Amino acid sequence: MTTVTDAPATARRTPQWRSALTYLLSAYVYMLTLWFWAIALPVVAVIMFIVGQNVDQVTSSGVAFLHHGALWFPFSIAIILSVTYLPIHVANGMTRRSFTQAALCVSVVVGLLNAAIATGALLIEREIYDVIGWVHGGNDGSGIPLFNGGVLVYAMGLALLFIAGQLSGSLIGIAYYRLGGIIGTVALPLCLLPLAAVGLLGLGEGVQWNPWSWTADIAPWGTIAAVLSLIAAAGVFHLLVRDVAIDSKD
Repeated sequence: MTTVTDAPATARRTPQWRSALTYLLSAYVYMLTLWFWAIALPVVAVIMFIVGQNVDQVTSSGVAFLHHGALWFPFSIAIILSVTYLPIHVANGMTRRSFTQAALCVSVVVGLLNAAIATGALLIEREIYDVIGWVHGGNDGSGIPLFNGGVLVYAMGLALLFIAGQLSGSLIGIAYYRLGGIIGTVALPLCLLPLAAVGLLGLGEGVQWNPWSWTADIAPWGTIAAVLSLIAAAGVFHLLVRDVAIDSKD
């Protein structure tokens, strides 16, 4: 009699970059992004209530002021990520390429998520302003409605800006780690180029919120140039990570 044995099942391993992405998202999304908005939005609501009790007319969005926090807080975390998580990632037998893929993916996801939450909060705020009779304008004091160019245009501008912040932070971190303190400091302007390009080119004047006092206002070509700058930044980040030497002390 011949005994037939089943062939052992081949286990499908989760790709390294997906494992790293899952870990990074758990930190960014649950601990940082959602907690940031859960804390910041009630604070803004209280502040705007107090302001409304002491002025006759409000002409600026309160939520729009949170865009700065949603930009610079993840930006700082992206710097820390490149410096601290990369050595741990490689020390656990994972590749630099998988780190790059996970870090870039989380930059896009966090940027889109922050833009979606910010836009949703602004839509709710606009309805409240309409009921009260306030002007839902930008924080430049011009009195122009915040969604003057359309909700989707505004949301796209925020998404590009938040993603650019993530990429610039990632570049700063890896530049310092790979090149050292002196050269890393000299390279800071180059690392900030993605953020500058989006702020100056991708956000049209009077169309949506912008982080600077002026923009080039050459949309749609400015927006295309801004997107290309983000793609280039992702490529540079990959080149800096792919063969970086890991400090044994880390």
